[in-house]
Amino acid sequence: MAVAARSLEPGPAPVSKAPVSKGRPAAGPTSRRPLFLNPALRGQIDLDGPALRLRAERRAETRFPLDRVSRIVAGAQVNWSAGALRACLEHAIPIVIASADGAPLGSMLPARVPALPLAPALEELLCSPDWRDIYRRWQRAERMRMLGAWRRTRQREGAAQEPEAYQELVRRYVYRAATASHETSGFWRSALYAIAVETLRRWGVPPVMWGHGDRALDLRRDLAELLEVRWRLEVRDDMSAALSDEAATLLVVNALTEKLEAEGRRLMHSLARRTNQVLTEWR
Repeated sequence: MAVAARSLEPGPAPVSKAPVSKGRPAAGPTSRRPLFLNPALRGQIDLDGPALRLRAERRAETRFPLDRVSRIVAGAQVNWSAGALRACLEHAIPIVIASADGAPLGSMLPARVPALPLAPALEELLCSPDWRDIYRRWQRAERMRMLGAWRRTRQREGAAQEPEAYQELVRRYVYRAATASHETSGFWRSALYAIAVETLRRWGVPPVMWGHGDRALDLRRDLAELLEVRWRLEVRDDMSAALSDEAATLLVVNALTEKLEAEGRRLMHSLARRTNQVLTEWR
């Protein structure tokens, strides 16, 4: 997207029920917005007092107050000063770096994320030899729940899905989930990834954890892929094909941000409930 004042998403953003991390002041419902920078943008971000200053070719210099930013998605061709990176870490603002095609390359978070009750509970679950089976069943159940909720909504709106078409969605998003995820590309993938990173930060959960058998649990990727199911249900395949233009993509991302953020919180509540259920059965 063209970087301008409206890069900060318009409209109120919901406040997570998860506690606010230390080092970052509590935000009101309208105070913080995600900042999306064009993946193809070439520029420089520096710290300018209480704000980030963006300078880019053929663009007016722009400032983004740190206390107004919730998360940042930027391309790999944006250069960051050490001061700007330090300020983002001190304000607990996650940064997601996107490739030229918009896919997420990685993220940056503060080294110390205060642990909330879910983090130690997940650590205990990951000590079990069968943690992967338990976790994968939860993932499949959540995919089915989202599909079921979407189907019921369509029925209430008088646009019921044909049984054959619904079963194809189940096969695609539940039983062939890994294949469907690899089919995705575009800037919106990094936007979903950033929501996942921000959600995990709010819950005090590390983005990557290690379980029994030295196997990694990449919660950033998994949460983003679950959010992708909601995205694809909201944005039909024929609409997705039309989202090659970044400006159009950003409009859709902004329109769906509240729903996706709410879905991320609901998923974390669900994961916490399931984790506690399993641990209670073991004890």
